[in-house]
Parts: sequence; structure tokens; C-alpha cells
Amino acid sequence: MKISAKTTFTAALLLAGGLALTGCGGPAASPATGGASSSESAKQAAPSGPLTEDNFIDRISAAQLDAGTVHLSMNMGDSVEGSVESDQEFSTDPQKTRMHMTMSASGVDSEIILVDGKLFMNLGAMSQNKFIDMSADPASAASVDAMIDQVNPETQLAGFRAALTEFVANPSTTTIDGVETTQLTLTLDTKRMFEASMPEDMPVDSLIETLGESVVYEMFIGPDDLPRRIVMPNTAGLGTATQEYTKWGEPVSIEAPAADQIIDPAKLQG
Repeated sequence: MKISAKTTFTAALLLAGGLALTGCGGPAASPATGGASSSESAKQAAPSGPLTEDNFIDRISAAQLDAGTVHLSMNMGDSVEGSVESDQEFSTDPQKTRMHMTMSASGVDSEIILVDGKLFMNLGAMSQNKFIDMSADPASAASVDAMIDQVNPETQLAGFRAALTEFVANPSTTTIDGVETTQLTLTLDTKRMFEASMPEDMPVDSLIETLGESVVYEMFIGPDDLPRRIVMPNTAGLGTATQEYTKWGEPVSIEAPAADQIIDPAKLQG
């Protein structure tokens, strides 16, 4: 079975939603393992002063890499009944970034595991409740590699800066998970955003047409420069997504699926 372009595109969207903003990191930080920074890593200096258009990407990126891990919960809003839960482990090296994501939408459950540069997808009944090794399929491997490459911190950093057209920082009174946050309102050029975060062969033109020329992200950032909430615009008809970030720096265990949980795509009909 040739893994369909739709399946690969679904993976791209989930990766973009789950990693695009949390996966970007600055080259000054070192990856953390098991939720704690390496003993050889230099601890990040305590943040000082307000977040500005010039410093917010570097500061948030460095703080995330220093924390090392996070738990993400995403609610897709009124358009689609569903949710996403994800544990993530960050690294400046895309091949070392790890993620375990479960998604439920419109009664369909799916699961994605990203580990050691390989992407595994469980599409429920569509994949007989087993994982497809997207990286091993010749028809999809190039697209998967391109997606994973987009997690590269320098690529993300440059792309996000290129897409930003307006920045507003508001020291908000919003308290999230016991933390007072600053609200950042970011207006992004849609075309530039997807050019930076999606593989070149992905059919994003219709997505750009749906979203319009620009999109607005609301980010709520704690005094430690770590995101506590990000409100994302409607993406591919999935509805406006609200991402909640918790358990910064707590240990996570993310492993590839066992061999008996991986199915040969040739055994799937389609």
C-alpha cells in the first residue's frame, strides 16, 4: 500500500501544530534529557525586562530548551469535537526531538510518535490499530524527512521571524496554572509561515486560501519565558485550537512502538 498524500499531509499538520512554536530553540541552549538539563549545559540566565519583538523568540526558545520537556493539551474549539494530548522532549537536533501525541477528533482516534528521526502513525481502524512507519515507506520518506527537518531550531527561528508582521505585548492579568502571564499578540503572514514550516511538496495552497493572508496567534508567557497557553487560528477546518502547556521540565518517557505494533503498509488495503 502506498501511504496516501492525505495521510502524509495529516502528519504534517499535526507536527506543525504540535512542534512549530514549541520546537523552535536558540543555538545557545543545549538539549535536555528526561526533563532535566544536562549537567554540562550552561543554565540560562534569569530573564530580565519585558518581552519585545526583538527578543521574544530567543528568550522563549532558550527557556524551552532549558526546561527540556513539556506536556501539551490542545482543545480544537467548536468546529470539531476533539482534543490532542502530547508529551514532548526538545533538542536543537531534529533527529533527537521526541514526541508522543494522541489525537481524538470527530470520533476518530489517532496517535503519532516521533523518535530518533522516525515518524510512526497509528490511524485507528485505518491502520488496523497499529503503527505505520512513515519513514520506511519509499513514497512518504522524503516528505517525512522534510517535516522533521523543519523542527530544526534555526530553520524555525528564521521562518517565524520572516512571517511576523505585527507584535503587541500586553502585561496581562490572566493567571494560568497559578502563573501570571504576559499576552503576546502575533500577526503572521500565512504564506511565509507555511513556507517555513511545511515541506515544499505539501498541498498548502488551499490551506492558505482558507486562512487568509494573515493569521493571529495569542501567546500567554510566564515570567520564566515559558508558554502557558497559545491560541491558534483555525487550521485545515480543525477549528480554533487552544494549547495549554504544563509540566515543564518533568521527566517523560517516549519510545518507538514495539515491533509487533508496527504494520506493513502492504497489508493495508487502499
